[in-house]
Amino acid sequence: MIKKYSVGLVIPAHNEEAGIPAVLEMVPDQVDKVFVVANCCTDNTVAVAEKYGAIVIDQPIKGYGSAYKAGFAVVDTDIVCTADADGTYPVQDIPRLIEDMLENQLDFISVRRIPDDHSGTLNNIMRFGGNVILTTFTMLLYFRKIMDSQSGMWVFHRRILDKVNLTSDGMPFSEELKIEVWNNKNISCAERSVPFSYSSRVGKAKLNLWRDGFRNLLFLFAKRFGIPMTGA
Repeated sequence: MIKKYSVGLVIPAHNEEAGIPAVLEMVPDQVDKVFVVANCCTDNTVAVAEKYGAIVIDQPIKGYGSAYKAGFAVVDTDIVCTADADGTYPVQDIPRLIEDMLENQLDFISVRRIPDDHSGTLNNIMRFGGNVILTTFTMLLYFRKIMDSQSGMWVFHRRILDKVNLTSDGMPFSEELKIEVWNNKNISCAERSVPFSYSSRVGKAKLNLWRDGFRNLLFLFAKRFGIPMTGA
């Protein structure tokens, strides 16, 4: 709990038994509840999460967005935080981000990732470049200054979930949430920068750079012009 607000952390997980222990070990004491969404897991993710005291939510419909929808439907704390199960986001920064949100009377904060490693591998260059491209299209299509449209770490008051329309079941969920928040005049929002290493992931990557990047780009256009998009 921070001040008078209860704090919950929602973590989507698809076969993350290797990475999730490190994440759960770093969760600050101020986080009252941790919700791990087991998304079509076939490994020991559920057992590991339960060992660390997390509340496990089963989501049999595979997809990044599907996992978050299941988590958001169950989380019952005043403030909701998110992070991936692979150790790439600094969950230890959650208290600082919440204090920032409360002090500045914001409803929503999205983490803007600032790469702190320069390994120069082709995969890292492509991931960073893909994020820049998608973020640029997000700003051009929606006329909003969002500097990291693909970030998956957010801190927000749970009450905003009643004010957004989230349709994506896949990877576009992240950009859709920000578009909905930034376009809603009744939600005060901001980005905050944190160091981020593209090399820190634990376990097998679930993101397909070409497939998911192209799908995210198509979703941006479809949502902007009101075109239904199945499978996104």
